[in-house]
Amino acid sequence: MKRSILKLIVLSLLVSTPFVISTGPGNAQGSRDQNSKAISAPAAPAEKTVEQVGKNIQVLKGMPQSQLYPAMRFMAASLGFQCGSCHVIKNGFIDAPVDDKPEKQTARRMIKMVAEINKTLGEGRPSVSCYTCHQGHRLPQSAPALPLPFISSRPPIASTPGPTSALPSVDEVWNKYLAAIGGKAATDRIKNCVVKGTTTISGGQVVAYEAEQSAPDKGHESFAIQNLTGRNCAGDSRCEYERVVNGQQGWLKSGGGVQELVGEQLADQRLSFPFFGILKLKDQYSSSRLSGRDKIDDRDVYVVNAIRLDNKAERLYFDVESGLLIRRIGYARTLIGTIPQQTDFDDYREVGGLRLPFTITMSFADPSSLPIVRKFTEIKLNVPLEESKFDKPTPNAAP
Repeated sequence: MKRSILKLIVLSLLVSTPFVISTGPGNAQGSRDQNSKAISAPAAPAEKTVEQVGKNIQVLKGMPQSQLYPAMRFMAASLGFQCGSCHVIKNGFIDAPVDDKPEKQTARRMIKMVAEINKTLGEGRPSVSCYTCHQGHRLPQSAPALPLPFISSRPPIASTPGPTSALPSVDEVWNKYLAAIGGKAATDRIKNCVVKGTTTISGGQVVAYEAEQSAPDKGHESFAIQNLTGRNCAGDSRCEYERVVNGQQGWLKSGGGVQELVGEQLADQRLSFPFFGILKLKDQYSSSRLSGRDKIDDRDVYVVNAIRLDNKAERLYFDVESGLLIRRIGYARTLIGTIPQQTDFDDYREVGGLRLPFTITMSFADPSSLPIVRKFTEIKLNVPLEESKFDKPTPNAAP
């Protein structure tokens, strides 16, 4: 039973990595703008589909397996209920293949409807989703609630328009960001980094966190989960978690063994490392355009809409005053709709001639998935690393 619980925790942790997907900072060269042509990303190992790894999959065929759990959580959040509303729960675990509940059949019909609408009206793009109609309620909101809010008349238009500040070009925003973090020469000098601090995990616990990254595409992170399932985890390797990215390969090591990361899982993991998503930021996109200004809390920001090298859409928010990246939102297109994933960057400090964020927060569309907050206490640049850490982990011995 304890082993089964640990496996579920591993799944929860795995899907808590960002939906923001990229091929990493070292895979493109040169300057790009909104008129640039798309550049193909290197081929990665193919990811299995949900019907290849699951049982009784009928309407989600073709979906990458890494999208299944996020899609389920997104549907649950859109309707305001939990997994047990559609699925049978046995002995505290979901028996996903069972079709005993009529709600599951209804969900299948709704998925087909959403897919058909997106195919015919959205030209194949996920323009609508469960949330479009339900907006967090079990039943769709078919009519506005009464009484309707009173809308006052518009104020008269001023005869003399007030002063407006012209927007910069998108290249000016990129250049200011690069200068804000230290400049091209400083970023080019970074060959590797070691990060230490804490991270929250899916259950809200705060645990010690350590990560090593080596340019252009190697990363290793580790943390331990304490006091789960009543076990004393002191010195117990089954409570330790490692994630490794080494070029086009990746692995997750946990109490359940070693799992290979492929496809979207691998891409998600690469950008979950602290600085693969910060350094050489512009090189991660095939095109970008400045869409306007906005506010985040009390800060004015420029909003840049960009297309990543793998053709995924993203929105970036840069502080108008400092030029630093404040937020990036990635949009994962799935069969049941577009799922956003938000990453916030805060507490920038100077390290070795660079300004780097010491707090990174990942937030999810599903309100039951707590934000993942990483707070760093130490960042070291260009230090000796153990290359063996980027090798495939050795499976744990069976408990």
